[in-house]
Amino acid sequence: MTTPHEVIACARQFSGVRFAHQGRSVAGLDCLGLLLITAKTLGLQFEGVGVEAFDVPHYGTRPDAMLLRKKLDTHLHAIEKNEVREADIVLLKIDGMPQHLALLTDYPMTQELGMIHAYAPAREVVEHRYDEHWQRNTYRAYRLPQLAH
Repeated sequence: MTTPHEVIACARQFSGVRFAHQGRSVAGLDCLGLLLITAKTLGLQFEGVGVEAFDVPHYGTRPDAMLLRKKLDTHLHAIEKNEVREADIVLLKIDGMPQHLALLTDYPMTQELGMIHAYAPAREVVEHRYDEHWQRNTYRAYRLPQLAH
């Protein structure tokens, strides 16, 4: 069984990888690509299916929020937003629409929750605090089914 620490450590190895729309490799990642490459690296399955079933290919610069949510609801365990912890995945609103994903971390600078994500405005994979702004913009939260807490 995989631990939250292993998931976070795996995702952190992609810090600094440049942002690329629909990126799925170390040459470039988007927010979903970061989660997919992390899961694939760790050999995680989603409800008995491979990582590829979780992908949402060929989306525009504004992903189909309902399709993304449907995939998340099908392959992950939805949890209450106020129950999030390290290694959970949050679906975030950007411009009022749920269209961005981040993995929650144990942010080392402040001993509070952080988040790692491929963020277009930063043009790379970044980690920072899961602060009030991001908490307010959390639309849904999910837990990976294979995590041992």
